[in-house]
Amino acid sequence: MTRERWTSLLTALVGGSVLVGLYSFQNHPHSYPDYIVTNVASLLWIPMLAVMLILRQEPSAFGFGLGDLRWSMRLAGVLYIGVLPFLVYASRLAGFQQYYPIQKWAESSLYFFGYYELTYGMYLFCWEFFFRGFLLFGLSRTIGIVSVFVQAAAFGIMHLGKPPQEVLASFATGIVLGLVAYRSKSFVACFVVHWAAAVTFDILIILARRGAF
Repeated sequence: MTRERWTSLLTALVGGSVLVGLYSFQNHPHSYPDYIVTNVASLLWIPMLAVMLILRQEPSAFGFGLGDLRWSMRLAGVLYIGVLPFLVYASRLAGFQQYYPIQKWAESSLYFFGYYELTYGMYLFCWEFFFRGFLLFGLSRTIGIVSVFVQAAAFGIMHLGKPPQEVLASFATGIVLGLVAYRSKSFVACFVVHWAAAVTFDILIILARRGAF
């Protein structure tokens, strides 16, 4: 078996196992600290250990680096501006207002809001590494750009249980972010725009629920 095929095979095995485990975990009661620790370990450390200890490759080969940062960050800025109108619109919908922020205690004070957004940002960093780094670049060794669509499908499936509009949009979002990562050789810009949009949306939800706009 060639190195490329072995890399893709291990990526599929590890990635599939992580997704099945997390999907099961998320469907059972758990505390927020348990949620963060479990996701960080599953989405970052397990794939990273597979890359470094089993495949014996550099994390940068799986998007863990800056890549073409200037190009990707410019595009991230454009994507953020482009999604803002949709965030404003969605923040006024009842389904989203009931679901977000995911941890309702984040609304109780500025301190708790900051704590939540920072820790959730850490989770999103691991999330982006897993989908737009590990899966994307591990699978691309054998299927090339098709890996963009494979990771987008997995990304969308993991959104099941959220508002239906978000579930549908997640497939398209996964493709767009996947293309950005594939072109720039890095998931960093994907994380930046994902986190910025998430924080902005939580703020908009809170303001809309309080009748601020």
